[in-house]
This record gives sequence, C-alpha cells and structure tokens, in this order.
Amino acid sequence: MSRLLASLDAPPSGRGRATWFDAADYGRAKLLAGAAVPWDSPAELVAFFGKLGGMFRSDAVLVDVGDVFAARAAGDAALRAAMAARTRPGYALRTLLADEGARATAAEAVRALAATAGAVPLVLTVPAPGRWLVAAAEQAGADPGPTDADRAGTAAMYVADMLRTFGGLGVDGLLLSDGPVPGSGLLHPEAYRPVLNVADHYGWPALIRADAAAAWPHGSVPGVAVWLGSDPPAEPAGRWALVAGPGFWDGDEPAAEAGLVLAPVPAQADPEAVMKRVRALE
Repeated sequence: MSRLLASLDAPPSGRGRATWFDAADYGRAKLLAGAAVPWDSPAELVAFFGKLGGMFRSDAVLVDVGDVFAARAAGDAALRAAMAARTRPGYALRTLLADEGARATAAEAVRALAATAGAVPLVLTVPAPGRWLVAAAEQAGADPGPTDADRAGTAAMYVADMLRTFGGLGVDGLLLSDGPVPGSGLLHPEAYRPVLNVADHYGWPALIRADAAAAWPHGSVPGVAVWLGSDPPAEPAGRWALVAGPGFWDGDEPAAEAGLVLAPVPAQADPEAVMKRVRALE
C-alpha cells in the first residue's frame, strides 16, 4: 500500500480520522497580510507551510501546483501574450504548462516541501484538466468556449506532460479538483486518462475532488483511488471522502463513514474559532 493510502488508515496527526486542511488562503490572510504564497523562495515557502503545519497538523501537505502556474502567468506579460498568440482551444494551457520558469519554480517548491514533510504525505493539487483549460484561456484574455470530453482529453495530455516534472521528487499523491461543479456538469474522469496514467506510472494514488457533487457520481473509475465529494456516494464504489462545508467550522460533524475529511479554511475565518475547532478534532 502507498504511503498516502496508509496514512488514511493511520493518520500522522494521531486523530481517529484523517483530516486534510486546505489552508493556503487562510495562511495568506493571517500570516502573509494578503501577499502571494512565496513559491519562488523555498526557504520562505518552507517557513510558511511549517507555520500552517503547526497550526492545523494536517494529515497531508497540499501543494497547489495550479497556483504556481497562475502566479507565473499573472506576473509575466510576455507569457500571457504567448498564451494568447493562437486562438485554438487548449493553446493557452499548452503554452502555460510548457513554461520552463514555472516548471522550475514548482519543482523546487515541491522538492523543498517534500524534504521537510516528515511522516506527512505530500499531495500535488491541480485543477482538473477541463477546468484548467478554461482558467488558462481566461488568463490569456481569450474566450474558453465550451469544455467537452474531447477538449478535456487534449488538456489532460498537456497536464500529464507537465506532471512528469515531479517524478522522483517525493510526491505521494495527486489530487484533481473540479471545484464547485454540480454532479450533472462533471466530465467523466476517463477524459483525464493521460493524467491518471502518469500518476499510476509514478505510484501516486489519484484522487478527485468535487465540492458540489456526491462522491463517485460515475461509479468506480480505474486509476482513481479516492473520490472527495460534498455527500456520500449513492452506491459503494471505493474509498470516499467528504469536502467539509461551512458548517464544519460551527461544529458540524461529517458522516462517520467517510474515511477522510478535507476542510477548506475560509480566509476570513476568526482565528480563535478556527483553532478551537481544530483542537476539538484531537
């Protein structure tokens, strides 16, 4: 069994159930005065994640690779111009993910965080390919157009190529995020097969996160180890987890059957209330 899946059965935090805190936005607000995550400074990045680790004792280190590339595009007008040089679908994403500067920054960030993660598994998080295709087009000032399985499949090839950057850097898993898309709007993960194949090649369990849909809406999917959803699955299909809603911070307890809880931490949440809730999970 992989280190990541083993950690779901025996959480490094010692809690009875693994809990992952998506706390970067909260950390930016409370620790960085709203400034960007220092992806391009490994020492500052390790210090930032170390403080978050001390506060939340998350059972995984979540490294938002999508944010690395978004920050690179936001700060480089020449890259945005290159992304907009062609209008065909996927060109903006292909250009963005091929950027050597962004790849190097992301690789150094992952290398530094993996070296300091200790017993806690490190999970790369990226937008699902179809979602990333839309985001990149918008960054380039282009109309993304509709996203269907074919376009998502093309995007998945670009994402898969980029993910090879992280082979051998101490990654323990890959989380694809579909964001707040309802179940009726989710593409079948088969469209992401190139990404799932790369994850399998490196021994990374692949997880899918859908914040507004029940777990496993398409049933079992080969190559997907865990589905994180807003509600339990209608039919058993494998390991599943819950993405905690806002009520979590008011004391709501996620379903006991969920093997993992992912808790997004609101950027403007009251620190005292947040820490009280975290302590209650011990």
